[in-house]
Amino acid sequence: MSEQFYILIVEDYRELARLLRAGIEALGENFVVFDAPSGEEAMLDAYRHEHINAAIIDLRLPGMDGREVARRLRERHPEIKIFLISGQSEAELRAAAEEVEADAWFLKPLELADLLDALERKLGLVSSILGDTPVSLSAAEEERAVGRMTDLMADLRDELAARAVLLLNDVGRVVLQAGALDSILSQETLLALMSLYAGGVKVSRMLHAPMPRFRFYLHTDELQLHLTSLSRQYALLVVCNQHCNPVSPDELATLMRHTVSGLLEVMKRLGILPSQQEDQDASPSLAEAAEETAEGGDDLLALLNAGLSAEEAEDFWEQLAADDEPPTHAINPDVLSYKQAQQLGLAPPGEEAPD
Repeated sequence: MSEQFYILIVEDYRELARLLRAGIEALGENFVVFDAPSGEEAMLDAYRHEHINAAIIDLRLPGMDGREVARRLRERHPEIKIFLISGQSEAELRAAAEEVEADAWFLKPLELADLLDALERKLGLVSSILGDTPVSLSAAEEERAVGRMTDLMADLRDELAARAVLLLNDVGRVVLQAGALDSILSQETLLALMSLYAGGVKVSRMLHAPMPRFRFYLHTDELQLHLTSLSRQYALLVVCNQHCNPVSPDELATLMRHTVSGLLEVMKRLGILPSQQEDQDASPSLAEAAEETAEGGDDLLALLNAGLSAEEAEDFWEQLAADDEPPTHAINPDVLSYKQAQQLGLAPPGEEAPD
């Protein structure tokens, strides 16, 4: 059975307390959440429960204020993680956080995704979220490294005025997040996006590319989605409302490459990405990749047809061709040999290769 985490919310505004409870409970069944509208009731909860792992405390409460609640909770539960929130001035909140040695503080209106990310990191759950690969860094170094990843994504979000920037794994799970998605992209949609991404990874493998380098762009009446490659297992998704901050395609590509480079550097330090040799060993042969592509080709084509216009697809491939040099082993990268056509199932059956 996975470890249980007990989280106390001390907030007199009931709508916010319900929002925080729902967000924390969505992190997993091993999160047990209870809330109190005042400091006095919070202390009753503190004495009823043997363990409280973290407390999210409003600085301004009726009766006992947030500072006093934090101090008393820490006396009762020395290992508790304290998160202060407030709609007052940043200077006041920062001073209170320093006074009670809070683990983190957040101004209202809250960015729920940022608070949940900090909660998971302070509870030591980052390694389980990012994978089970052992790391050589200390807990403090690992926390700083993941904080750096979150900062990189938040900076990109600010530059593009994006709704959210997501780090996705190969099954469409959100690993790290800057900004809020609400319900605009379902888990099913994210999984479909990563199915599209898997097609690009397969093409990269067939071309013996050491690291996939490609981008997908999808545009609806309400959203812009920019999906770019990090590794075979991870992708970066930028979600904008109708239009990102007006930048040229070259500037957008530069901003995303900078973020991707920074994320890759940190992920390698954390031991999340496989070594180059392991990655090469996992790459299938051309025939195996062709067989996999044939099995999943219809789904991939359907996604492409639904998501990209002919002009957008042509622009994408032209940009990719400009960015990446063709493989050195290809005599003519635009022409398939008869043997390659046979391996891809494109040659008529029963015919021999021409002399």
